[in-house]
Amino acid sequence: MKGTKVEFINDEKYLIAKVSGDIDAYHSADIKKEIRENMISSDKEKVIIDLSEVNYIDSAGLGSLVAILKDARMNNKLLYLMSPKQSVMRVFEMTRLDKVFNIISSVEEI
Repeated sequence: MKGTKVEFINDEKYLIAKVSGDIDAYHSADIKKEIRENMISSDKEKVIIDLSEVNYIDSAGLGSLVAILKDARMNNKLLYLMSPKQSVMRVFEMTRLDKVFNIISSVEEI
């Protein structure tokens, strides 16, 4: 995943996956696999995907996030997307996925 990476922060209350780079056709499968594995093995009920350092997302990236959301629900976990940049947020709004995901600005909103 050159240029794109996922860093996990095991907070006291949340599992936080901080993604940096692009979530696109080249990287989305690896990102999805990493987040899914950590989410399922974590004892944390609330999972946050920090998008503050994501510059670009395409349809493959959106599909990966939807798959992660489905897995979260199947495993009784709550998934939040945090701090997407305006350009990324616009993609969620255009696809109406902003109505599907819990999108927050900070952990204080949970």
